[in-house]
Amino acid sequence: MNRRIGTAVVAASVLALTACGSVGDSDSSSGGSADSPEDVTIGFLQRQLDAPYYSAMQAAAEDIAEEQGFTLLFQNASGDPVTQLDQAQTMLSQGADVLVVNAISPETERSQLEALADQVPLLFIDTGIPEVGVTSVGSDNAAIGRDSGEIAAERFEQGQTVSLAVINGGPNDEIVGPARQQGFIEGLESAGLTVDVVAEATGNYSQDEAVPATESVLAANPDVDLVLGLNDAMALGALTVLQDQANTTTLVAGVDGQKEAIQAILDGGCEGQYAATGLNSPSAATERALEIALQLATGEAEAGDFEAEEFIEGAGVGCDNAEEFYDENSVF
Repeated sequence: MNRRIGTAVVAASVLALTACGSVGDSDSSSGGSADSPEDVTIGFLQRQLDAPYYSAMQAAAEDIAEEQGFTLLFQNASGDPVTQLDQAQTMLSQGADVLVVNAISPETERSQLEALADQVPLLFIDTGIPEVGVTSVGSDNAAIGRDSGEIAAERFEQGQTVSLAVINGGPNDEIVGPARQQGFIEGLESAGLTVDVVAEATGNYSQDEAVPATESVLAANPDVDLVLGLNDAMALGALTVLQDQANTTTLVAGVDGQKEAIQAILDGGCEGQYAATGLNSPSAATERALEIALQLATGEAEAGDFEAEEFIEGAGVGCDNAEEFYDENSVF
């Protein structure tokens, strides 16, 4: 690993953030003046690392920093918004020119991140906060949810009422998960299905935590038609439970296009239990976010040059096209 890739030390308080002022008091979003990437320090604030998607972002960021020559400060907040805000302040003290943030709780963090965006260019990846920062880079979560739902719908008869259980990301998941769930349901309904959401449980985007969540759902709803994991890690956890219980009738679907999920689709074929996923590339999102960060830090671009949201390309993945998207050498 490049010796320029550092790790921030958590030391500052949230109070230091709230005292920084409000958006509009400075010209931090107008771009920097670094001569080259070698003069740039980028802080990357990751919400958690207990899902492969987030770990793949870290791997991609480190590879890009190595290739481009900028200094990368990377921190994992382990799902705690207060920790993330402390880490952000520490990165500023370490000289970060730009911050890339995968927000944990938009509601909790809004005012503090608005203050940070007044000091230094700030952009979001995966989970953003509307009207804060330069832009938010990620998938159109409603669209990839819809893509997954449309493919999953092919496993049911038109006009059928489908009982759906949802394994979600928890109370802090205020934007990404709800958009995916809404899109997925719309995908089912567009095929002429009626959807009955019979249960929801929290898996915190973790495969391990999705196991007891699914067990709880199935105990109360043993005949549920379909379990939706709002990411593939949780859907894979749900699949494990179904297999352990010898349940061969309940289907599973997810979102993200994780390698193991696509493998499960390939293994089961068009009669298998893993019905669908929606493609969401962590490496593509990371590459684009860091490209924007470098452009801002070097003055090549200004905040006004970007849309409020920058979407990476997505797709629905099912048995008919899974082979096209499977890469055994992929990190994710």
